[in-house]
Amino acid sequence: MPSQRLLAVSLIAVTLTPHSSIAGDSPDTPKTDWNITLGAGTIYAPAFVGSNDYQLIAYPDLKVEYKDTFFASVGEGVGYNAINSDGWRVGPIAKYAFERNDNGKNSFRVTGTESKALRGLGDVDGTLELGGFVEYTYEPLTYKVELRQGVNGHEGMIGETSLNYTGSIDRFGPPVFYAFGPRVTFADSDYNNAYFGINQTQSINSGLSRYSADGGLVSYGIGGFVSLPVSDSVSVSAFGGYDHLGSEVADSPLIKQRGSENQFVSGLSVSYQFGY
Repeated sequence: MPSQRLLAVSLIAVTLTPHSSIAGDSPDTPKTDWNITLGAGTIYAPAFVGSNDYQLIAYPDLKVEYKDTFFASVGEGVGYNAINSDGWRVGPIAKYAFERNDNGKNSFRVTGTESKALRGLGDVDGTLELGGFVEYTYEPLTYKVELRQGVNGHEGMIGETSLNYTGSIDRFGPPVFYAFGPRVTFADSDYNNAYFGINQTQSINSGLSRYSADGGLVSYGIGGFVSLPVSDSVSVSAFGGYDHLGSEVADSPLIKQRGSENQFVSGLSVSYQFGY
């Protein structure tokens, strides 16, 4: 799967539909135990984090929520709100980071360059990441911190933090919901070396110089989205963002010689939500 971190951030934006806290439910909105969102979209993003080759990716959008406790989606992972009151959400979370293949293959690619930059570096297996999150909302701002440990695959620890400003515009017909704000991703040396380090064998196979990365910033940037309800159940969303790679990542010969420290992403999605 390409650009797994950028893709995950983008998919999280897609899950923030008008039925979320951005819009807020009116007192007359019927409450249901289960809320399900089905949809599909496209993302234009780097072939992998740090790549200067871009691809158009098609993806499914699925989100399931049970009351105000359980949630599961492609972007947000699977989590449980152990605390959900007074603006706070706190609980455990599990996510899956898709594998990174050194042959550049990606079954979700619609069009774009099939990158050859990773050849000789070997695959990074798909990783189950377990951890927790803390989120606080003081409208219109929402701040979130998430920390996860890879139990296989990259076997590293990764953290993400973001601050989003949310609101709506309803002067010209149906309300347009939006959110935007800064974000930062950081990781330990195990994570950074799994994706950006180059050992002796990889150096021989790829032709790149050896490199050992310390822990630190993976990237920092800004992202946002707008969502337009077409009906009570259907919405169309557009999203985008920019990230700059941190020095421990950007100093890797993989990025310096074959990639870029500037990363852009944009996309569109259509979703349908129902409850019971």
